Amino acid sequence: MSKRSKQSVQNQIKKIIQHKIRQYGGYGVILLFTVLLVIGFFNPDLRDRIAAKLENSFPTAGSARNNQPLTSKKQSPLKEGIWTVVHVVDGDTLDVVDDNGAKYRIRLIGADTPETVKPNTPVQPFGHEASNFTKLVITQSGNRVRVAFDGDQVDQYGRNLAMIYLQTPQGEIWLNELLIREGLAKALLQYRFSKEAKKRLQTAENEAKKARRKIWSTSTPKWSWF
Repeated sequence: MSKRSKQSVQNQIKKIIQHKIRQYGGYGVILLFTVLLVIGFFNPDLRDRIAAKLENSFPTAGSARNNQPLTSKKQSPLKEGIWTVVHVVDGDTLDVVDDNGAKYRIRLIGADTPETVKPNTPVQPFGHEASNFTKLVITQSGNRVRVAFDGDQVDQYGRNLAMIYLQTPQGEIWLNELLIREGLAKALLQYRFSKEAKKRLQTAENEAKKARRKIWSTSTPKWSWF
């Protein structure tokens, strides 16, 4: 392989590595992709397969599987404050309306429940339970929630990313954290939001794992974020 070809391959894989480190972070990711970089650099027979594997397993912003970035720079049309929930799509997604009847879809930032309504995807374990739990606590709060933003506001599907706080007589309850602590959601931390919030969500997940709640009642959950 020519020096120029090697440099091209190195740059290609390096870009993917840098993107994934920014997205996921962690020493494990750094080590994994560094090893793959070395293999792809010195073995021309593997270079294309490695690049394709990285692209297919962890799609970047420009890949065929994901033509848009994880989030956009758009500002949400929602205003922070109290909103009325009119529909719970699944455990981590709900619809709210304003006083004029305009409907907006909200995705709970930092929390990922098992799929129940995703096209071409079977209902995942504890998916219905997560949806029913969200419906229950929303109903118990009188269908009124407080919407707050912390970092990214719109995802690649145009959904509003927000913190949702249930309104109860005992005070506000952070739904994003509650779902994770109950073992009905994973902490999804690749979005941009505060370190303090991420720490709380990670702590909630660790607690659920230790107690082997719901999705953690098996050795590994049989579903993923992707």
